[in-house]
Amino acid sequence: MPTQDSRAGQLNAVIDSKLLFLARTAARYEGQSLGEFIEDAFRLALSPKAIDRNEASYGHTKPVQDSPLRFDHLWHEDDVTRLFKVGMTDRSLLAPKQRAIYDCVVDSLIKQGKKVTLKNCVASIDTSKQGE
Repeated sequence: MPTQDSRAGQLNAVIDSKLLFLARTAARYEGQSLGEFIEDAFRLALSPKAIDRNEASYGHTKPVQDSPLRFDHLWHEDDVTRLFKVGMTDRSLLAPKQRAIYDCVVDSLIKQGKKVTLKNCVASIDTSKQGE
């Protein structure tokens, strides 16, 4: 008898870079994969409570952009600034490769006797890119 995997569905979508960053950060915070986090978000959005709330304000819905987003304060258009902000907040929220870069930059700054600041972090990463 064939079995059907309930998790076999796939979704390919283009997602706003800020929203994707926030989702990945929140997923790491929750100890989930991005897919698990998105599934939970779908479940929450499709819950009777969420649907009842949306139906009650049908036609008068508040735009999603007006709602505060989790980890929104960590977002920045610049990748290095984002890396610094997340690392300074909680380095466990960084992806493994990001954490390695962050740790390398921080260790380098400390060895040089410099303060770990955004300006020094950006300068250190810009200097390392010149060797590429």
